[in-house]
Amino acid sequence: MDIVNILFCGIGGQGILTSSRVLALAAMHAGLDVKVSEVHGMSQRGGNVDTHVRIGRDVPSSLIPRGAAHVLIAFEKLEALRYLDYLRPDGVAIVCPLEIPPLSLSLKKDSAYVPNIDGHLAQRAPLLLMVEADRMAREVGDSRMVNVILLGALASQFPAIGREHWTAAIRDRFGEARADACLRAFEKGVESVAVNPRA
Repeated sequence: MDIVNILFCGIGGQGILTSSRVLALAAMHAGLDVKVSEVHGMSQRGGNVDTHVRIGRDVPSSLIPRGAAHVLIAFEKLEALRYLDYLRPDGVAIVCPLEIPPLSLSLKKDSAYVPNIDGHLAQRAPLLLMVEADRMAREVGDSRMVNVILLGALASQFPAIGREHWTAAIRDRFGEARADACLRAFEKGVESVAVNPRA
């Protein structure tokens, strides 16, 4: 298979690094080569975090060039907008519609989130999937499940990794105590794409 590039982005503490590691484990269970590059930035202070994951038969490097990502997984809308230039012309943006104002905005009086950000995303993303992972995580009773739900949405875009590989990776990463709950959240992400047509 050709190299597939997946870029995760969001705010520190949202589970972005965990998501990239689960994806890497799933790829390894599928017998694929995988390279991961984690950029922590100011994650401990709520700053932006991005992780590059490249998967294929023989992956030479870990960084995704701009304009080369097949899938962008964004945990927050402003971060999605920030990283859209990494997507290929036929790339898919999977976006959780959270709005978390950056620290620079929250320190200003009368500051507002980016006006009409949904319109900007719809205009600039080649293919846009809004996945309400925050709402679904509350429905399953654990707000930490946003990242697992977004991985479920990703699974529908990545047939080279089978469901059994995802299941094994989730069990490896979260252990038996949390695996069943995580797998239920993962299925909600898979189902969300089935009922959420691309824009």
